[in-house]
Amino acid sequence: MIREVLLGSLLLGVLGTLSPSTCAADEALEIARKRYQAGEQEFVNGRYWQAAKAFEEAYDLSKRVDLLYNAARAYDRGDYTVRAIEAYEAYLKAGEVADRAQIEKRLEALRKSLATLLIKTEESAFLFVDGHEYGKTPMKEAIPMDGGYHRIEVRTGSRTWSREQQFSAGQPYQFDAFLNEDKAGPGSGLVTVGAEDRRPKPKTRRLAVVLGAGAAIDILGNNFPPHQIAVNLGAEYRVLEGTYAALDLAVRVPVEFLQAWTNAGFLLGLRGAFTPLPRLPLEIVLSGDLGLGVLEFRSSAPPSGTSVCSLVPPSPLTSCTMYGVRLHPSLSLAYRVHPAVELRLEVLGLDLNFTGPLADPRLSFGVAAAYRF
Repeated sequence: MIREVLLGSLLLGVLGTLSPSTCAADEALEIARKRYQAGEQEFVNGRYWQAAKAFEEAYDLSKRVDLLYNAARAYDRGDYTVRAIEAYEAYLKAGEVADRAQIEKRLEALRKSLATLLIKTEESAFLFVDGHEYGKTPMKEAIPMDGGYHRIEVRTGSRTWSREQQFSAGQPYQFDAFLNEDKAGPGSGLVTVGAEDRRPKPKTRRLAVVLGAGAAIDILGNNFPPHQIAVNLGAEYRVLEGTYAALDLAVRVPVEFLQAWTNAGFLLGLRGAFTPLPRLPLEIVLSGDLGLGVLEFRSSAPPSGTSVCSLVPPSPLTSCTMYGVRLHPSLSLAYRVHPAVELRLEVLGLDLNFTGPLADPRLSFGVAAAYRF
């Protein structure tokens, strides 16, 4: 996470040495505070490039070293690896830092993740990566390139060349750029501010395995089945993905146990995942699962007419097994903490067992972790 920076009286003293008047120091302090607060908000909203720029501007005004760290963290979180390396290095050079060993370890990992890019053209043009200006052509040598999925664009006037490419760590990439007339008009691609949303969304790894735990709450109090602890094992495959939505096929094996009941199911389903912001690693998921359910009741109590098994022929029974159809719609949140790892929260689910002779709905809640391949 980013660090809280107190731009108060201590900073005012620093700024006072940088400005000939107290009024100028007060004004610089206020601007620095506003840029810091803007960076915090942009970071929360997943607009990491804008967050880093705001922190850098606050640092230019205040010279507070922690603001360089915040800028580096924002670049790092947004997968702007080249910029993150530059910001971390500036942070280390700015003075004595307590976490130097940790930062140097992170720098080593980031450098290993870089690819290289060389655009071959003799034309004098601007090079853009994900809407941000990265340099000019002709290029004398390859430049370091963030790993991941990026849009490359070369533009001069109304002529342009572009390509979208997945960059892998340690690999060199070289492209011949032949610029053609852009029908959108001169300068239409020269967008360097607020271009976060123009950056292609990272491709999600398609296959996932899921392990979760939670609870099922009996709504009507009929104890068919009762409140129980739940464990879920599943797998998913992402069949479609766009900028703001995706569709997964899922298979899930839920198991519940407690209060003399043991229940299990084998369910197939669909997951509709919606992304509020393309660069925010958060998905709102609506899912629906349908399949077979098995409910088993085991009791050492003497047979009675009030036992659930008394409704299952032959009766009376102290134990019984029932089969039926199981339906499970739910609303969940999924947050990707790493390209391969997701943390999930089932906000609300409804568990329906259509098992003769009874059917009793339950609410379900839970947490899960998913690993993507």
